[in-house]
Amino acid sequence: MRPIASPGTQPPTGRPAASGSPLASPAYPGASADAPQALSGLRILLPRLRTPDALAEGLERAGATVVRAALTRTVPVPGQRGALEDLCRCLVTGEAAWLVLTSARTVEVLASCLFRQLEQPPHQLPSGGHSRDLPQRNLPTKVQVAAVGPATARSWRNLVGRPPDVVAEGSAQALLHHPVLAAGPGASGSSAGGSDNPDSSLPGDTPGNSPDVGRRVLLPASALASPVLAQGLRRAGWQVEQVEAYTTVPVAPQDLPAGLLASWQDGRVDAVVLTAPSVTRALLDLVGPPPPPTRTVAIGTTTAQAAREAGIIVDATAASPTPAGVLRAVKEAARHSAQAGGRTVGTADAVEERRRTLTGDDAMTPMTPTTTPTAPTAPAASRSTTGPAASTAPRPPAPDLLASRGVPAPVAPTVRPRRLRSTPAMRRLAREHTVDPASLMQPVFVREGVSQPQPVEAMPGVVQHTLDSLRREAVACARAGLGGVVLFGVPQERDEVGSQAWAEDGILNQAVAAVRAEVGDALVVCADTCLDEFTSHGHCGVLRQDGPRAGEVDNDATVPLYQAMAVSQAEAGAHMVSPSGMMDGQVAAVRAALDATGHDDVALLAYSAKYASAYFGPFREAVRSTLQGDRRTYQLDPANRREGLREAALDTAEAADMVMVKPAGPYLDVLAQVAATSPVPVAAYQVSGEYAMVEAAARNGWVERERVIAESLLGIVRAGADVVLTYWARQVAENPGWLAS
Repeated sequence: MRPIASPGTQPPTGRPAASGSPLASPAYPGASADAPQALSGLRILLPRLRTPDALAEGLERAGATVVRAALTRTVPVPGQRGALEDLCRCLVTGEAAWLVLTSARTVEVLASCLFRQLEQPPHQLPSGGHSRDLPQRNLPTKVQVAAVGPATARSWRNLVGRPPDVVAEGSAQALLHHPVLAAGPGASGSSAGGSDNPDSSLPGDTPGNSPDVGRRVLLPASALASPVLAQGLRRAGWQVEQVEAYTTVPVAPQDLPAGLLASWQDGRVDAVVLTAPSVTRALLDLVGPPPPPTRTVAIGTTTAQAAREAGIIVDATAASPTPAGVLRAVKEAARHSAQAGGRTVGTADAVEERRRTLTGDDAMTPMTPTTTPTAPTAPAASRSTTGPAASTAPRPPAPDLLASRGVPAPVAPTVRPRRLRSTPAMRRLAREHTVDPASLMQPVFVREGVSQPQPVEAMPGVVQHTLDSLRREAVACARAGLGGVVLFGVPQERDEVGSQAWAEDGILNQAVAAVRAEVGDALVVCADTCLDEFTSHGHCGVLRQDGPRAGEVDNDATVPLYQAMAVSQAEAGAHMVSPSGMMDGQVAAVRAALDATGHDDVALLAYSAKYASAYFGPFREAVRSTLQGDRRTYQLDPANRREGLREAALDTAEAADMVMVKPAGPYLDVLAQVAATSPVPVAAYQVSGEYAMVEAAARNGWVERERVIAESLLGIVRAGADVVLTYWARQVAENPGWLAS
């Protein structure tokens, strides 16, 4: 770990170290926020490592001790390398009108891609990945470059040796108002004369360039980037090709500077600058929410909104994400704190922030609408008069209109249900259902033979864990207050009968033992009791080899294998086993095997109403399924509701401790009826397809991700689920604001 200055040492600048919370100290109110030492004695966390960093230098000149720590790291987006290579090829060959860059990180990712395109190894270039010696003759000379902010522009100049053609100050949305881009392709402003760089030229519809090239905009960006910029450019007529160049994930806890966590939790960090929504999420993951003495400054409105949605009070938001703009916001937060003497008696803005956090009634900040060119309005004299003339007479009030037609005035209602929706507190009081993190279970995949977690491309944010990362995930789930985890194994070797499923050293049994050893009884450790991940053919049981039914799953030959699997899972330490193969008699057989081997305390979660659903598709990638054919001869027909009720009743009669409906969202009618009649708790599995659809829609900006997640879970609970298995379980538990609103 990297050391940071401790409270008892002198900061590097020689200023006295922070003591308690100087933001609220009696000595501070007399200081001017505009004075050179306006931040004297304050300790400020700046969660990034950038050299040089004008913001860090400005904070230090204002008297602050700056603690710099990277909370996120950049990783490739699975499945996007080919698209990124194509983008760089188009950039090198000039097959586009514009390249739009929104961050310095994007430039860094492009650098290595360009090196490959130009066959120039990165190790031949200056350290840090920036090249002032990259041969300009090999770089695109016709593709114009637009950059957001001076840091992005500086990174691009360091890479290619010349500045971008357009540099927009502020947020990415500022590019939409630049005359060259706002006018769209082919407009008079979209020419060399409209560029900020006099040496540039626009491809347009010149010889050798097709019209599509003149309209084409290359937009590499983070996978977490807002879609607003791409949407605005498309509205202006550009053909935007957005590529997920990278994504950001939290760093490992051991990579944080030594002492940072203790200083943070003790309130010895006076302020933090949130530099991106992903940094906000990483901050919560790694060190937790800001304690009461710590002020929070957001670099822009998007980051401020993400912080508020995560339950963080934002004390100041920079009007511009430039170093000067952020520095002004930090000084403003310090001045308000000094004047108020603490967070609880703030300015009107601070009081409003507190109210929003307490009530969960944080409204989204409306975005400034992006205007698009419209056809000019014709003069009145030239308008068509072929249709009926529009009336210029004033319209009568609605009551007069109704009275003239003999409609009686409505009687004022005595019963007014809206009374119970009048305030956030009233809505909370009258709320019929809530989602409790203790009733959520996190499905987790663990893969044999890998040294690092492997992303599941069809399920963004989900990985196949190693045993080590699985242990960390289990600890995080326990700390978040989840009810349990459900473990799925992904073995290296498979055979016809799935023998690795009950092997003591099989990956699933190793995972059960590892999690149980790590968290004990803090979580319910549940193991998936099915053979599909372990068989070479991908079915949930053994196949008949001979006769007219060859190739069919043999029900009665499969059930003893489930018994062996359940007993081995219990011996590994599972609190609960979950037969999910939909074999007749599986629950009774597994219960008998557990009881016979002294595991009568191990609970049984029965996948009772498991339908042959197309929503399982992404899961099969997660377990590297080798399925041949389909499972319609043993999973339920999606058209049948009564059959699901019958299966749940049979499993209850066979001593299931809990029954399940799977999938959840498309089968809420089945879930409701099972819950209405079941004498045991009812679980519902929000499956991979439900997860993937929401994530895809959110990435395209079509839905509000957190609200849709919360609403979908609430719908499952409202239908009657006592327990919900969902891939969002830990995220929801760690972000209570999602459910509160």
